[in-house]
Amino acid sequence: MEKYCAVFRTGPLLDEGVAKLDEVLAMMRDDLAVIDRSMMFNTDLTEALELDNMLAQANVSLRSAIGRTESRGAHAREDFPNRDDENWLRHTLSWLDDDFCVQLDYRPVHLRPLSNDVASIPPKERVY
Repeated sequence: MEKYCAVFRTGPLLDEGVAKLDEVLAMMRDDLAVIDRSMMFNTDLTEALELDNMLAQANVSLRSAIGRTESRGAHAREDFPNRDDENWLRHTLSWLDDDFCVQLDYRPVHLRPLSNDVASIPPKERVY
């Protein structure tokens, strides 16, 4: 993830990361086994669950980054250096289906607060 999905990234680098991750996921499906069957202090099971979680998070993060063709906040695509509010002022929702495939969807960003006591803060470009 540090190499293929760091803060500053490009589409080809993300695609390469997905290909590498798919290789690891295939290995996990074929070779991962929990040998220790004990019910207490089962580090074998704990490590397998942690690996499964990390791979799931990597899968969702990589594919979500590929799906967003702009730079916004901590997501900086060097091949899409500008923010694109017209197409991307929305939240990305992502989840894994039963086949470990990432599904993406989006929901709108609400810019008006729920209370009249708080002023609306319009989005602006982050500059460093």
